[in-house]
Amino acid sequence: MLYFNSSLSMIFLLLSFGLIIGSFLGVCIKRIPLGDFWKSQRSLCPLCGKTIPFYLNIPLFSFLLLRGKSHCCKQKISSFYPIVELLTALFLLASYFSSPFLSFLEGGGFLFERDEFFRFSHKAVFSCLMIVCSGIDFDHKIIPDIISLPMILLTPLVVYFHPELPWLDALIGVFLGGGVIYLVAWLYYLLRKEEGMGMGDAKLLAAIGGWLGYKAVLPTLLYSSLIGSVFGLTSMIYSKKMNLKSEIPFGPFLALASLLYLFGR
Repeated sequence: MLYFNSSLSMIFLLLSFGLIIGSFLGVCIKRIPLGDFWKSQRSLCPLCGKTIPFYLNIPLFSFLLLRGKSHCCKQKISSFYPIVELLTALFLLASYFSSPFLSFLEGGGFLFERDEFFRFSHKAVFSCLMIVCSGIDFDHKIIPDIISLPMILLTPLVVYFHPELPWLDALIGVFLGGGVIYLVAWLYYLLRKEEGMGMGDAKLLAAIGGWLGYKAVLPTLLYSSLIGSVFGLTSMIYSKKMNLKSEIPFGPFLALASLLYLFGR
């Protein structure tokens, strides 16, 4: 019974912490592209600009309590916020279950495993960064250098702490990831005389290659292309506004494919 209660407590703690982190990621997604991340320390209503009271700013639960409507102006709140919060919490939980760094003993106490904690931290941080990149690219069709470039620069630190990621694999991953997208974009330009993939995608795949190793680059590119194609065709079928020249952000598909690789291997 003690073991069961400890496991439930851990799940509750991870979900709660994940929702809080998700709320912060939502702020990052909305503020980073606008360049006003540090201009306001308080949460503001995205519809009328009024300050949101702290008791109405509880991740996910405030949205449910208010039934998806703003307390100040009674307008409908975008479901973007609870989706980001819930996704973050679920990925944090998935990171723990795939790398459980705490083993609860039936007689009481627990066993902490350092290597599993590093694996958990790697997956959790990587998932959060992919959520931010996806949200920004989906909204603004850009992947800010302020996220992708620090990821590339922090690759040596990731390699240092990760138990299974060799230096050479990460180094090749950075150059292969950036090089593949650059080559595809260059060939597309030669054939169509117009830009296809942006360099933001190249930097993101370079970061993915550095954090996951070079073996993740080609599967990520393949999975993202397949998912993106299905999404594009489906959108064209159900929306008369889209056509073959419609611009679709590729970053979310790269992020999703990299997460499928990370948690599926």
